[in-house]
Amino acid sequence: MVKIGPLSDEQRQVLDQVRRRAVGRVSQRAHMVLLSARGFSVERIAEIFGVGEDVVRKWLHRYEESGPVGLDDRPRPGRPPRDRLARHIVDAQASNPPCNNGLVQGGWTVGLLTAFLATRFRLVLSTASVRRYLHQTGWRWARPRLAPATHAPRGQRKVDPAAELKLALLAQVVATTATLLYLDECDLQLLPVIRACWMKGPRLRVPTPGQNAKRALFGALDARTGQLHHLVRPRKRAADFVEVLETRAQAYPEGEVTLALDNVITHDAKLVRAWRARPEHALPLPVAAQVQRSRAQSHRTRVGPDEGRRRGQPPAWQHRLPR
Repeated sequence: MVKIGPLSDEQRQVLDQVRRRAVGRVSQRAHMVLLSARGFSVERIAEIFGVGEDVVRKWLHRYEESGPVGLDDRPRPGRPPRDRLARHIVDAQASNPPCNNGLVQGGWTVGLLTAFLATRFRLVLSTASVRRYLHQTGWRWARPRLAPATHAPRGQRKVDPAAELKLALLAQVVATTATLLYLDECDLQLLPVIRACWMKGPRLRVPTPGQNAKRALFGALDARTGQLHHLVRPRKRAADFVEVLETRAQAYPEGEVTLALDNVITHDAKLVRAWRARPEHALPLPVAAQVQRSRAQSHRTRVGPDEGRRRGQPPAWQHRLPR
């Protein structure tokens, strides 16, 4: 026979507070304990609350073991899964790349894996369930690493405060008969860019043929004809940029040529300045366009070096390619 012994004033006060403030069945259980402490039998308490005697004994035992905390409901497992093998199927299919199943994608995404399971295995799951099963089986969304680590450039500026000035200068050039060349350079990497994917265990490493070799590609685009000129070199050096300027001078022996450049350090090296300072590269004629050195770096023929100062504007950097 289960019976709660005499309660102290503090225990009785706590149980009475639970009985008055708790919600639902917890209040009823506290009332059962109070009645048992007053001498009511299990049969009488079960009759009062309309429950079975086993229910009364259960909560009296719980109170003896854990006190008032034992009267609360314990966490429940929730609704059982519709397919108990779904987690194992998701885990096994995630280990099999999409290319092995006739798909063109290089790696699984949650949406792609969900659609594939519904089509191939008739296993209809939500994307949230697939993502939960992946995490439960040890998968995580991360980016693999190349064996020779590479570092992407940081803090690339997306807004150019001199954009309006540049566009105005380009419009002036287009309105004339001068040749407009856009010059720029980039690095071509031997190793491909790696995207994020689902992986399990240690971070994946993609085998590579060795060092991430690269080549520098210099390009000049004629804005009027659309003709593209390029030069491939091992590195981006000032000497290579001067070589590009020399080749463009030979390609356009007559007429005015305007070069639209960015403010990369290669375009303002000492060697490039010496090339621009040669007498055949500049003419002291009236200004055709004014460009800020630190922003636009646009180069045009028929520009006097002091014209910008006379007009109260920053000095111009416009030069003529040799004929």
